[in-house]
Formats: sequence, C-alpha cells, structure tokens
Amino acid sequence: MIVLHGVEKSYGPRAVLRGVDLHVHAGERVALVGPNGSGKTTLLRAILGLVRVSGGVRVAGFDPWEDHAAAQERVAWVPQRAPALPARVGDLAAAWSRMRGRPVARLVEVAGAFGLDVAGLRGVRFDWLSGGMQQKLLAAMALATDCPLLCFDEPTANLDPHARDVFIRRLDQKRVDPAGAPAVLLSSHRMDEVRHLVDRIVVLDDGRVRADATLGSVLADPVLAEAAGLTPHVPEAG
Repeated sequence: MIVLHGVEKSYGPRAVLRGVDLHVHAGERVALVGPNGSGKTTLLRAILGLVRVSGGVRVAGFDPWEDHAAAQERVAWVPQRAPALPARVGDLAAAWSRMRGRPVARLVEVAGAFGLDVAGLRGVRFDWLSGGMQQKLLAAMALATDCPLLCFDEPTANLDPHARDVFIRRLDQKRVDPAGAPAVLLSSHRMDEVRHLVDRIVVLDDGRVRADATLGSVLADPVLAEAAGLTPHVPEAG
C-alpha cells in the first residue's frame, strides 16, 4: 500500500528526511513516532503528495506527486492542523460525498457519534468552527470512507475525551470493515492511548528510521519504548 525507498527532503541547508525506507502492506497498521522535528509530518505529507521529495514514493502503486488525483482517491487523512477552509460545512459534506461516493447521511452519522451536528452546521463556514469541531469533522470524513489507506497526523490532539474514545473505537472497528480492513499510518504523541490500534512501530529520529519493529518488540525494549512514548512491558519477578 505504501512503498518508500531512499526518501530525502531538505529545506535549504536543513535535512528533514534522510534516506527513509518504509513498506506498509494492505490492512497493516503502523504507528509513526519520534520527537518533534524528527520528520514525521514531512513524511506523511510526502506520502500524500503535498510535498515533493527525492527518492521513490508509491501509494497503491501510484506516485502521489505525479499521479496525485489517482493516489488521493485511495487515501483519507486527518492533518495535525486543519486547513483554514472558507467553505460552508454543507458544501464540504456534499463535496466529500461526490469524491468518496458515499451518502452525506453516512458522514452525518459518524460525525454525530463525535457529538458534531453536521446538518445544524451546514451554513457555517469551516474556518469559523472551533479547532475541536474542525478535527471532529475531518476525523468523521476519514472514518466514513472506504479508502484502502488512512493516514492520521496527531488525530486526537484537539479532541475532547469523549471524541477521543469515539475515534479510537471507530478506527478499531475498521479491522472488520465489510469493505476490507484499510492500511493505517498513524502519528501520535498519545501512543499509550492508541497502542492497541497498531501492529508495528516505526521510530523516526533526525529524519532517519531508528527502528521498525512489532509493537511487542518495542514494548519489550525499554529504550525503544521510551523513544516511542510507550510504557514498556516489565516482566513479573519470579
């Protein structure tokens, strides 16, 4: 689903990504973790075709920069910060329905679980909503799709505790989605909160992949667990 080979990106003299290799297979769930400035957001933006990089990037067989539209059809994503869209909520819902081929009622149902009334907000501009409401709508748009790949960059950062629980539960339910379990690439600073949602942990540090291991392997290694923001597994004495 995602194939990265030797991906590099610099902004002026500052190297942000340094030869990143990564494979994410269909249905696989991967957490992307690392300190601020490690390159996580840039890597996600490269996968989405939002920033040009050197090296190889393929999403569902497409180059997301050269074949942007084809790649975008196969990806749903929630950014760390919502874009300042001047469009009304109702217009965004209608555009989402056309793009994803799903009824607006599906989006209304998922957003309602988050506590967001899409119908009541249809005349309100998206950029007038609070940060939490924007995040709820974007999360609902992603979770209401049948895309084979879901990408999330700090998706719960602006959500209240109830909405975070809804997000985690709904994403977990995607494992048994009738349309087929999507691949998931998730970046989060709340790894102990979302750890059961992923199978693999990829640790980025200074633009390089420091570790790529199963969740169990990371939990068993205190150094990797700390780097991933996880509470390590400590074997019982005796």
